[in-house]
Amino acid sequence: MNFPFFNRLQIKKIVVAKPGDAGHRAEAMLAKLLQELPELLLAYVVENQNGTILASYTASSSYNPNQLSLRNTKLLRTINEALATGAWLGGPLLDISVLLDDQLHHVRPAVDGQWHCFVAVRLADANLGILKEVVRRATS
Repeated sequence: MNFPFFNRLQIKKIVVAKPGDAGHRAEAMLAKLLQELPELLLAYVVENQNGTILASYTASSSYNPNQLSLRNTKLLRTINEALATGAWLGGPLLDISVLLDDQLHHVRPAVDGQWHCFVAVRLADANLGILKEVVRRATS
Protein backbone atom coordinates (compact mmCIF):
# COMPACT_ATOMS: atom_id res chain seq x y z
CA MET A 1 0.00 0.00 0.00
CA ASN A 2 1.34 3.41 -0.95
CA PHE A 3 1.06 6.07 1.76
CA PRO A 4 1.99 9.52 0.40
CA PHE A 5 3.04 10.86 3.81
CA PHE A 6 5.71 8.16 4.05
CA ASN A 7 7.28 9.27 0.79
CA ARG A 8 9.85 12.01 0.57
CA LEU A 9 9.14 15.05 -1.54
CA GLN A 10 10.16 14.60 -5.14
CA ILE A 11 12.44 17.49 -6.04
CA LYS A 12 12.27 19.34 -9.38
CA LYS A 13 9.50 17.15 -10.71
CA ILE A 14 5.77 17.71 -11.16
CA VAL A 15 3.98 15.26 -8.87
CA VAL A 16 0.35 14.44 -9.67
CA ALA A 17 -1.32 13.56 -6.39
CA LYS A 18 -4.82 12.91 -7.73
CA PRO A 19 -5.25 10.60 -10.72
CA GLY A 20 -7.78 11.29 -13.44
CA ASP A 21 -8.81 14.36 -15.38
CA ALA A 22 -8.38 16.79 -12.48
CA GLY A 23 -4.81 15.65 -11.89
CA HIS A 24 -3.94 15.94 -15.57
CA ARG A 25 -5.40 19.45 -15.80
CA ALA A 26 -3.45 20.52 -12.71
CA GLU A 27 -0.28 18.95 -14.12
CA ALA A 28 -0.77 20.91 -17.36
CA MET A 29 -1.10 24.16 -15.35
CA LEU A 30 2.17 23.49 -13.55
CA ALA A 31 3.91 22.51 -16.79
CA LYS A 32 2.91 25.89 -18.30
CA LEU A 33 4.24 27.67 -15.21
CA LEU A 34 7.55 25.81 -15.36
CA GLN A 35 7.92 26.56 -19.05
CA GLU A 36 7.65 30.30 -18.37
CA LEU A 37 9.33 30.36 -14.94
CA PRO A 38 11.92 27.56 -14.77
CA GLU A 39 13.34 29.03 -11.54
CA LEU A 40 10.14 28.35 -9.54
CA LEU A 41 10.69 27.57 -5.87
CA LEU A 42 7.27 26.01 -5.28
CA ALA A 43 3.99 25.64 -7.13
CA TYR A 44 0.86 23.60 -6.49
CA VAL A 45 -2.80 23.34 -7.46
CA VAL A 46 -5.37 22.59 -4.74
CA GLU A 47 -9.11 21.88 -4.61
CA ASN A 48 -10.75 24.60 -2.50
CA GLN A 49 -13.56 22.37 -1.23
CA ASN A 50 -11.38 19.99 0.76
CA GLY A 51 -7.81 21.31 0.46
CA THR A 52 -6.58 18.30 -1.52
CA ILE A 53 -3.42 18.89 -3.55
CA LEU A 54 -3.98 17.89 -7.18
CA ALA A 55 -0.41 18.44 -8.40
CA SER A 56 2.73 20.05 -7.01
CA TYR A 57 6.30 21.04 -7.86
CA THR A 58 9.09 21.98 -5.47
CA ALA A 59 12.70 22.95 -6.11
CA SER A 60 13.86 22.01 -2.60
CA SER A 61 12.78 19.72 0.22
CA SER A 62 12.52 22.78 2.46
CA TYR A 63 9.52 23.99 0.40
CA ASN A 64 6.72 21.60 1.28
CA PRO A 65 3.36 22.17 -0.46
CA ASN A 66 1.54 20.07 2.15
CA GLN A 67 2.36 22.60 4.87
CA LEU A 68 0.93 25.55 2.94
CA SER A 69 -2.05 24.18 1.05
CA LEU A 70 -4.56 24.03 3.93
CA ARG A 71 -3.57 27.48 5.20
CA ASN A 72 -4.02 29.06 1.79
CA THR A 73 -7.33 27.24 1.26
CA LYS A 74 -8.62 28.61 4.57
CA LEU A 75 -7.39 32.11 3.64
CA LEU A 76 -9.25 32.01 0.31
CA ARG A 77 -12.46 30.77 1.98
CA THR A 78 -12.28 33.55 4.57
CA ILE A 79 -11.75 36.23 1.93
CA ASN A 80 -14.55 34.88 -0.28
CA GLU A 81 -16.92 34.81 2.72
CA ALA A 82 -16.01 38.41 3.55
CA LEU A 83 -16.68 39.44 -0.05
CA ALA A 84 -20.01 37.58 -0.07
CA THR A 85 -21.20 39.28 3.13
CA GLY A 86 -20.22 42.72 1.88
CA ALA A 87 -17.51 43.23 4.50
CA TRP A 88 -15.23 44.32 1.65
CA LEU A 89 -16.49 46.24 -1.29
CA GLY A 90 -15.49 45.09 -4.73
CA GLY A 91 -15.85 42.27 -7.16
CA PRO A 92 -14.69 38.68 -7.09
CA LEU A 93 -11.31 37.65 -5.75
CA LEU A 94 -8.78 37.67 -8.58
CA ASP A 95 -5.53 36.95 -6.77
CA ILE A 96 -3.45 37.46 -3.64
CA SER A 97 0.22 38.44 -3.67
CA VAL A 98 2.57 38.47 -0.69
CA LEU A 99 6.04 40.02 -0.86
CA LEU A 100 8.65 38.67 1.54
CA ASP A 101 12.28 39.78 1.95
CA ASP A 102 13.55 37.72 -0.96
CA GLN A 103 10.46 35.87 -2.25
CA LEU A 104 7.17 36.58 -3.94
CA HIS A 105 4.18 34.35 -3.23
CA HIS A 106 1.11 34.48 -5.44
CA VAL A 107 -2.26 32.70 -5.09
CA ARG A 108 -4.84 32.74 -7.89
CA PRO A 109 -8.24 31.01 -8.04
CA ALA A 110 -8.68 28.69 -11.03
CA VAL A 111 -11.40 26.59 -12.65
CA ASP A 112 -14.22 28.98 -11.66
CA GLY A 113 -12.97 29.26 -8.09
CA GLN A 114 -13.03 25.50 -7.44
CA TRP A 115 -9.22 25.29 -7.33
CA HIS A 116 -6.39 27.65 -6.53
CA CYS A 117 -2.86 27.82 -7.83
CA PHE A 118 0.00 28.86 -5.53
CA VAL A 119 3.39 29.97 -6.87
CA ALA A 120 6.56 31.07 -5.04
CA VAL A 121 9.60 32.61 -6.77
CA ARG A 122 12.66 34.59 -5.74
CA LEU A 123 12.33 38.34 -6.24
CA ALA A 124 15.63 38.23 -8.15
CA ASP A 125 14.07 35.85 -10.72
CA ALA A 126 10.71 37.53 -11.44
CA ASN A 127 8.71 40.63 -10.63
CA LEU A 128 5.05 40.89 -9.64
CA GLY A 129 3.83 41.88 -13.11
CA ILE A 130 5.56 38.97 -14.82
CA LEU A 131 4.42 36.49 -12.19
CA LYS A 132 0.77 37.61 -12.28
CA GLU A 133 0.63 37.39 -16.08
CA VAL A 134 2.29 33.96 -16.23
CA VAL A 135 -0.04 32.56 -13.56
CA ARG A 136 -3.10 34.14 -15.23
CA ARG A 137 -2.23 32.50 -18.56
CA ALA A 138 -1.49 29.12 -16.97
CA THR A 139 -4.77 29.03 -15.03
CA SER A 140 -7.02 30.29 -17.85
